[in-house]
Amino acid sequence: MFMESTNYTGSSKEYWNTPLKFKKSPILAYAGQVEGNPNWNFPSHKHDDLSEIIYICEGEGTFIINNKSYTAKEGDILVYNAGIIHEEYSNPANPLVTFFCGISNLAIDQLKELCIIPYELEPIIRKNEYSSSIKSFFTQIFEESSLKAAGYEIICQGLLTSSIALIHRVLKLQNITSETEESNSIAHRIKEFIDKNYKKNIKLEDIAEALFINKYYLSHVFKEQMKISPINYLINRRIGEAKNLLVSTELKVGEIARIMGYDNPNYFTLLFKKMTGETPKQFKENHKKNLFYHKNPNNS
Repeated sequence: MFMESTNYTGSSKEYWNTPLKFKKSPILAYAGQVEGNPNWNFPSHKHDDLSEIIYICEGEGTFIINNKSYTAKEGDILVYNAGIIHEEYSNPANPLVTFFCGISNLAIDQLKELCIIPYELEPIIRKNEYSSSIKSFFTQIFEESSLKAAGYEIICQGLLTSSIALIHRVLKLQNITSETEESNSIAHRIKEFIDKNYKKNIKLEDIAEALFINKYYLSHVFKEQMKISPINYLINRRIGEAKNLLVSTELKVGEIARIMGYDNPNYFTLLFKKMTGETPKQFKENHKKNLFYHKNPNNS
């Protein structure tokens, strides 16, 4: 019997990094179909001894799962781990057509028994590139269960196992996408902070503290997304702006160094030469002679 609502036997990271492995092969407890009844509903209930999957073929419905309401449409999949309280309502204006099945004897590595997905994940999987494949599996499960021809139990078990495997594939692909989006967002925040503060004497620790991000994680994410370390991006940003000031103003090298956040002009000169192959003075002389400003006729 399902004893508790915490599903992991390991950490979240272990689940995402562990290939799908069945410690017990799932057995089909039942299979059924809802056929477009506008008044169909199923009041609040739970299953302590099995888990359940619902595939939405057509229509729309409201599903209240652990006191949270979800609207499901064609191609969506709902997953109930054992012990999860849920209730279901078809939309009278767009009645549900679904396949559903109950699953017993299920044990997946890194999850509690009779749990199809990690407990903290949303119990609804939106329509995706694998929805049609899962629909095909569920159609075959329903047909095999209805006909009960020789060997149907083995066929249903294989189809059920394949359905669960595809559900986990989708979850892990979505997790990769989510992690990438999160990394992109963090990298963008770091870049934005540097772009706004590059003239200040900032260090990696200052960026991390301002953004409430561990400095090692910050550095890893930024380099992974931007293909350059945060500090090198900061240096490039300063050198780029310094180049502009060298050719467009009459500011001295020491003044430009201070504007760019360097208190020591000599260090700035060494860094500039390392990055460009020229000293600031050489850069100014070599590039300013090829720069021509057009006089604004409105200012004549």
